[in-house]
Amino acid sequence: MNCSALITALVSLLPSAVLAEIVVTIAESSPTDLITIENRTDCDFYDFGMQIDLRNSAGGLIFDISEGGAGASGYQPFEILQGGSAVRNYARVSDGDRVAFIEFATLEAGQRVIFMVDMDDTLPDNAFGQTIVDGAEIAGAVIVLTAVGEEPSTAIFLPDGRATAQIRSCGPVS
Repeated sequence: MNCSALITALVSLLPSAVLAEIVVTIAESSPTDLITIENRTDCDFYDFGMQIDLRNSAGGLIFDISEGGAGASGYQPFEILQGGSAVRNYARVSDGDRVAFIEFATLEAGQRVIFMVDMDDTLPDNAFGQTIVDGAEIAGAVIVLTAVGEEPSTAIFLPDGRATAQIRSCGPVS
């Protein structure tokens, strides 16, 4: 066996970097909307932040969290519906905001966290009106995941209302 073949064989035996796949889905669920954040790997993911940025969404989405505020009608504050033990903290979202920040302590393998909030579009001429948000309006919104020692991972929402980001980290951050 020559030297390069030996090196190739040895490298193939090294463990590959585990990718934590975090999937975020935004879904219309009248009267509120749901943001589901799910760890789709078989390992726990620790100490990371997430930014949900609606500024580039096709529908010009905003968070409608107070009565008589920036949204069209109806409202829902940004609140945890399920999986709150995974969340360390989240920044207060004001009415009309387009960005939300969430800090996670541990998102275990297969675990999901669900936030409820009302989002409205700002399109002047929409077949569904401004209160119903569909995947095509969510398209272009972005999530950014950050973890200590990692490059930020960015994912863009597709017309199905889903964004998938991967981070090369699994287990506690040291």
